[in-house]
Amino acid sequence: MILKVNNLHKIYKNGTHALKGINFEVEKGEFLVIIGLSGSGKSTLLRCINRLIEPTAGTVEFLGENVTHVTGEELRKVKTQIGMVFQHFNLINRHSVLKNVISGKLGQLKTLNSIFGNFSEEIYDEAYRSLEIVGIREKADERADSLSGGQQQRVAIARSLMQSPKLLLADEPVASLDPATSNSVMQFFEKVNKEFGTTVICNLHFLSLVRRYATRVIALKAGEIIYEGQPKEINEEWFKTIYGDEAEEVEIR
Repeated sequence: MILKVNNLHKIYKNGTHALKGINFEVEKGEFLVIIGLSGSGKSTLLRCINRLIEPTAGTVEFLGENVTHVTGEELRKVKTQIGMVFQHFNLINRHSVLKNVISGKLGQLKTLNSIFGNFSEEIYDEAYRSLEIVGIREKADERADSLSGGQQQRVAIARSLMQSPKLLLADEPVASLDPATSNSVMQFFEKVNKEFGTTVICNLHFLSLVRRYATRVIALKAGEIIYEGQPKEINEEWFKTIYGDEAEEVEIR
């Protein structure tokens, strides 16, 4: 087991109870997809797992250790093992693709080296390898903002690979992309999962992508888990339960 979430609650200052007693476990090597309507708690859950936000109650165990309230050096070590890919890429537009990828390594480097950009040849080689994995090594010297949306998301994936993460979280990574690009980007998450054995937890909206890539699915509704099981078992009845009676499934091919 790589992750265990125990009775997790998150109540925001405005009173919103975003997570209500979430419990689940993740085995090493899984490709777990979390689905649900906007506002169901998907992003909050990922941000509690990687400690971008603090849960109100409950615990998150990563590699057998309770990491819910760790701080300082201990927290830094945890974060170096958990990669994160966001919907909006979070790249530094004026920097080159290569520099953006190397930034994924900063949490593991000495402060002065990272401030002055004193990176070893090994780090540059690692960055080029990460770009090669996602198929855009030739874009290394280009500005990040000169790339298409799909290419920028691949840079974000390459950046996360610089951590050599044991767990990779992806929060709606294809929500800003067109359907054709969405599938190509998801294939790189699949590659990281299958070829490198990296455990992936990904928030998605489109069930066609869920059925294609997930080994297991969790559905959230109003901060609670209402479904946990295999993608193929989400029939029309379950779809309506998760998304509402007026919802219609959209296919991405």
